[in-house]
Amino acid sequence: MKKLLILVVFVSMFAQETIHEVKEGDTLWDIAGFYYQNPFLWPYIWRANLTEIEDPHWIYPEQSFIIPPSPEEGISEIPEEVPEYYPEAVVTPPPEQPAAEIITFVAPDRRVFSENMIHRAGFIVEEDIPYWGKIIGTEPSGEKMIVSYKKIYIDRAEDVKKGRVLTIYRPGKVITHPKTNEKLGKEIIVLGRAEVDDIGADGSRCKVVASYDIIKKGDFVIPYEPILAPEYVELIATTKEIEGYVVEVKNVDVLTPPHVFVYVDHGEETGVAVGDVFDVYQKRKIGGKEMPDFSIAKIQVISVFRNASIGLLLQMRETNVVKRGERCRLALEAR
Repeated sequence: MKKLLILVVFVSMFAQETIHEVKEGDTLWDIAGFYYQNPFLWPYIWRANLTEIEDPHWIYPEQSFIIPPSPEEGISEIPEEVPEYYPEAVVTPPPEQPAAEIITFVAPDRRVFSENMIHRAGFIVEEDIPYWGKIIGTEPSGEKMIVSYKKIYIDRAEDVKKGRVLTIYRPGKVITHPKTNEKLGKEIIVLGRAEVDDIGADGSRCKVVASYDIIKKGDFVIPYEPILAPEYVELIATTKEIEGYVVEVKNVDVLTPPHVFVYVDHGEETGVAVGDVFDVYQKRKIGGKEMPDFSIAKIQVISVFRNASIGLLLQMRETNVVKRGERCRLALEAR
C-alpha cells in the first residue's frame, strides 16, 4: 500500500513537463531513473530534446532539458526487475587477525548482479548465432529509432507464441587480444527485449518492453533465455596468479562513467567465475626506477565465456581513463 501511494504521488508530481538542469556526472539513464523511476525510459527524454542532445551519450553541465510527462503505459508496466542505480557497496574491512581469509561479503547488489544488467552486457560467442528472425517493420511504419513501448514486426510466425519474450541484438565486431591479436570471440550487442503481441501468417507483431540502446529495422531477434543472477557473493583474497589485459571498453566517453562494460582476456579456461574482481593497474617508473603499480580501476565479472569475460567497471573515488590494453590482475575470488 505504501509503495502504491508513493507511485501515485510521484506520477502526480510529474504530470506536467519539468525542466531539468544537467549537473556534473548526470547521465540520461540516471535522469530517467529519478523522474520516471525507470532508467530504461531514457529515450523519452532524449526524443523530447533532439535539438539539445546531438548524441545521447554526451550531455553537459548547465544544459537544460524538458522532462516530458511520465508515459502512462510505461508507468503501469514497469517491470519489477528493472535495475536501479545504487552507490558502490560498502566494503566491510577484514578482521585484524592475519589468519582471516574473508575480505568482504557483498549483499545482493542489483546494480551489478541483476538479470537486466547481465542481459544488457551482451555476449561473446565463438560462432555466429543461427538466424531466428529480424525486425522488418514498425507500427506506425517508418520509425527510424525504436525505443521502449514501440511496436515492431518480425519475420517469424513459426514456433512463436503470444507473450513470448525475445532478445533484440546486433552482431558486433570480432574481439581480439590487444597484444597477440588472437581472436577471442565475436561480440553480440544486446539492444533490448520484446514481447510477442500477435501472430500472423508470415510474421508477428511485438512490443519493445526494454531498450538498452537505439533499436533499428534490420536488428535481429532470438528467444530470450532467463539468466540466473547470483543472490550473494562472498569475496576472498585470491591465491591464483592470473594476469591479463583489458580487451575492450564499451563506452563512447573518454572517462569511465557508471554502467560501463569491459571485456577481459580470461574466461572459463583459466577458471574465472562470475563475481570475481580484477584490479586494473599501470606500471610506474620514475627516474629509471621501478615504482609500485598504480591501481586505476576495478572490474567485477558478470558474465564468463570460454576465452573472455564481461565485467562492470566499479566506481572508485576518482574516475580514471581505462583503455584497451590496460593490464589487470585477479584480486578477489567469488565463492
